[in-house]
Amino acid sequence: MTQSLTIVSTGTFGADSIALFERAAPGARFHQFPKAKPDEIPADILAEADVYYAFGDPPSREAAPKLRWVQTHWAGVDTTINAPLFASGEVILTTGAGIHAVNMGEYTLMMMLALAHRLPMAFKMMQAGAWSDDRAAFMPLELRDATLGLIGYGQIGREIARLARAFGMRVIALRRRAPSEGDQRSDGVTFVPREQLPVLLMQSDFVVVATPLTPETRRMLDADALRHMKPSAFLINIGRGAVVDEAALIVAIAEGRIAGAALDVFAQEPLPADSPLWQLAAEGRVILTPHIAGQTPHYEARAAALFAENLRRFVHGQPLINRVDFERGY
Repeated sequence: MTQSLTIVSTGTFGADSIALFERAAPGARFHQFPKAKPDEIPADILAEADVYYAFGDPPSREAAPKLRWVQTHWAGVDTTINAPLFASGEVILTTGAGIHAVNMGEYTLMMMLALAHRLPMAFKMMQAGAWSDDRAAFMPLELRDATLGLIGYGQIGREIARLARAFGMRVIALRRRAPSEGDQRSDGVTFVPREQLPVLLMQSDFVVVATPLTPETRRMLDADALRHMKPSAFLINIGRGAVVDEAALIVAIAEGRIAGAALDVFAQEPLPADSPLWQLAAEGRVILTPHIAGQTPHYEARAAALFAENLRRFVHGQPLINRVDFERGY
């Protein structure tokens, strides 16, 4: 099978990673066009492709008639999933889910600690050359015994839960599919179904959005949902901006109905210059970062290891890791 296997990649992989792919699929022909769009790849090579590693959009079915599998460089496929290429169900789609678990887990804990210990307010005051003896204004919310509400319990959610429990936090997770008993025993997490989102929000001191964007999750945290949060609670979004109703969130923070937020993703990126979030950040009530929670110096190594394992499985006709279930939308 591998003698005729043609792999086209628009990722940016070094020699060590390519050697890993060659060991996973001996005899396969590997063509790399770093960050190229499909129409920038030689037509004769693309026409022979069996496997496509997508840094961006996948090719059309007409351009790649032999294609059987697309692996994306990223975890999120909210735009890719609707590509005409996958309409017939003949092409498998897998994602880079899990590559980000370590760094996004650490990012989330960093933000929880920063918000809990009033770091934005303290930094703003000291940067302005001011000093305050108002200790009450900087009274922290200790993570120990606080409740974390996780919206999304994939590999990133599990890593966040693991770190949070190391800090002594109680963890509640919203999960579409019921976990196994082994999951519950090993993680020590309380799981709730989608319809109990208000319960999770009412109990949580920190609400972390780590779910992909699907028709079901779009604006899941709308104005009505945000009303269930505690006035002392914080929202952290590392998933997709459109999971949260941004306008409703701005109002909730501005009116003091929730304590604040840390946002790495937004409804529109880059964040528009006239967004009220900039002012809330200037006031120390919001932490904004430019979609960097997924950054890690180890991204290529982890992406290459995942792709190589999936290549090995593909060659041997085994189930692929992170395969998208089109029937449930992700």
